Amino acid sequence: MKLTYGSVCSGIEAASIAWEPLNMKPEWFSEIEPFPCAVLNHHWPEVKNLGDMTTITDKLKAGEVTAPDVLVGGTPCQAFSVAGLRGGLSDERGQLTLSFVELADCIDEIRKNEGKEPAIIVWENVPGVLSSKDNAFGCFLAGLAGESEELKSAGGKWSNAGVVSGPQRTISWRILNAQYFGVPQRRRRVFVVATARKDISVAEILFERESLSGGIKSCSEEKQTVAALTANGVGATGADDNQALAGHLIIDPELSPTEIILLGGEHPNAAIGMGISPTLTSAMGMGGGYIPIVSRATDVISFNPQAGGKTSSTLGASSETVGCLQASQQPAIALAGNTIGRKPENGGNGNGYNESDISYTLTKVDRHGVSVNNIVRRLTPIECERLQGFPDNHTKVSFKDKSIDDCPDGHRYRALGNSMAVPVMRWIGERICNAVAQAIPQSEYVKKLNLLKSKPTHELKEVGDQWRTPEELFWGINAIYGPFTLDLFTDGQNSKCLHFYTAEDNALTQDWSAKLKEIGGVAFGNPPYSRSSYHEKQAITGVRHIMSHASAMRELGGRYVFLLKAATSEVWWPENADHICFIRGRLGFDVPKWFIPADKKQKPTGAFFAGAIVVFDKTWTGKAFDYISREELEQRGKAFIEQAQWLAKKLGVAA
Repeated sequence: MKLTYGSVCSGIEAASIAWEPLNMKPEWFSEIEPFPCAVLNHHWPEVKNLGDMTTITDKLKAGEVTAPDVLVGGTPCQAFSVAGLRGGLSDERGQLTLSFVELADCIDEIRKNEGKEPAIIVWENVPGVLSSKDNAFGCFLAGLAGESEELKSAGGKWSNAGVVSGPQRTISWRILNAQYFGVPQRRRRVFVVATARKDISVAEILFERESLSGGIKSCSEEKQTVAALTANGVGATGADDNQALAGHLIIDPELSPTEIILLGGEHPNAAIGMGISPTLTSAMGMGGGYIPIVSRATDVISFNPQAGGKTSSTLGASSETVGCLQASQQPAIALAGNTIGRKPENGGNGNGYNESDISYTLTKVDRHGVSVNNIVRRLTPIECERLQGFPDNHTKVSFKDKSIDDCPDGHRYRALGNSMAVPVMRWIGERICNAVAQAIPQSEYVKKLNLLKSKPTHELKEVGDQWRTPEELFWGINAIYGPFTLDLFTDGQNSKCLHFYTAEDNALTQDWSAKLKEIGGVAFGNPPYSRSSYHEKQAITGVRHIMSHASAMRELGGRYVFLLKAATSEVWWPENADHICFIRGRLGFDVPKWFIPADKKQKPTGAFFAGAIVVFDKTWTGKAFDYISREELEQRGKAFIEQAQWLAKKLGVAA
């Protein structure tokens, strides 16, 4: 099942960066700050930004927006932090927390009327909320739980983790530290998960049986100096946790300055003389972060990505250096003695970083990336994005009268400092998806598919229904009959459109026409060809059932385009279709993305078949029958892809 979510106090959308890879879909955002709004519009122009979150309840009641499966947000934390003078609920920003509760209640009421399960609520805030003098957290818990009076903790301060249950919802909360999720910064935040659903345990979502940190040892001793992210950038400051509570980034206390600079390592590095951070490990490379493998040794280790291996050389005259810190390479870094004060011939102690704002790292040449004029330099915006687990340049957008290249750093720092850590949100999202999947009775078809996908290796004969439409063929069909916006049959990974149905969704239970009226465009289907299968008497597969459902959707409006085997003698062949275009030249298909060949023989052969494009559209005015060559479709598709890549480059979007 593809979960939808609505996001309030959206910021730069750590939730979407974390959750979209999980096939979760944003229904709407809610953000009023100009710069984060520009970031949202740049990356998600198709998603509505509803602005002021206090207006969403009325929009829901008016049917202007959808009540999502998940409500996520971090209402302004300044009101509950030391840096925000602990204004609490007397601060208008604190009142937004109560508006959040009202919004959750409205969503649940609408979903109840629609015959849907209650929403799952995810809320984030700073640890200071647990000890605010006006018991803001107790009021928040009471609101979610459906109690008439505020809840109170026994000792005057709420514990770091807990579960409460009330007449309306069950709620769990827990402080999670980003340093244990693969980013090198200490960032403690309170996360709350709540729901009125009876088939899901919020405790099982937010708590796990084994220690989250695994074999990683947490820091027990604070260093005197850390680098804190403020609106003016990153520089040396005292180890003040109020900075973290206020939304600033605090570099992990066990990180040395050199390790901090390695976040920006876009040049070959010879890293020497560093302290070690327990968070910089290859096993935790999440959220687009550039996470190296760290080891204690006296050798500098060189990583060769082409050879897929690594070699070592003794520190000194060797020119070998460690590879760039890239998630795809994960180079090794050797740790030796103190670097500060080294002589040039032993590694140098210079200052500087290049024009791209990425630091030089410690090499034999006398250039040093830690300080500028003997002052610890600020982290660059890219480095701060990596600290939070965002892709590089996520916050580099055009803003007001500034072009993308002139995007102001101050706004980027502030937006990142106020954001959630992507890897933490990814972990929570995964656990929500797992909990929902386990709550839904799965058909045998879905169970077998999930088992197949989880196997370590596969054979071609196992692919069955999961063959993928080749890209050029798909985009060629799209160029003639599209634009395709809804993929009717996918495995969740081979989706050709932004909107799609998986086997869990069961497209044969969905109203395709209503979906197209909502999103616009055309639906595409490369259907499963296995024999008819059922779950609780509802068909899941079977081309006969699929063509029947397509005919019913046709009557409701919309265009539905299928790529089918040209099997005119089959009982399911859609003679009632509005248009059939036979493809000259046999078709081949691609293996699914999850396919791992068991041996070298597991490659698609030339056993292709004849195909046809079938259109259901009662407004169709063209030919009833036609022909087109596979080569022409592929040429059209190639041209379409090249045009899309050109447009993406022109707009400054990664293709």
